[in-house]
Amino acid sequence: MKKLSIFILLLAFIAGCNQNQSGKNETRDGTTFISNRLDRQEYNTRDWTMDSQNPNFLNFNGNQVNNSTDIDKAKQVIDATSEYQSGPIWINGRDMWVTAYKREMMSDRERIEAEARLHKKLIKALPRYHIDVKVQEDRT
Repeated sequence: MKKLSIFILLLAFIAGCNQNQSGKNETRDGTTFISNRLDRQEYNTRDWTMDSQNPNFLNFNGNQVNNSTDIDKAKQVIDATSEYQSGPIWINGRDMWVTAYKREMMSDRERIEAEARLHKKLIKALPRYHIDVKVQEDRT
């Protein structure tokens, strides 16, 4: 009896360790199994938006909110300036959070002035949002 219980425990341990080794997503009966491997792909998290990060939000009224055009417009405004690179942009209702990256080192005063200049340009392009701008140093 002791050997049988050890065998069953060992079998359960081996079965638990044998997960999806193919590196591909599988779907069975509406359940999606996802591999933990990156498959040698680099993920650029700066291009992620709030609606693409969690596709599991419940949609009760059938109307899908699509803010991608406003996000694209904000990215165009940021990228049109040669000194900034657009980062993640989040929209929640009337609020928009924008992160931009600048290649050079900045003092606190320069960062505040850069945020003010970028905020002014974004307000002109997207006046319906309350925009919060954060400028960070890109050290990559």
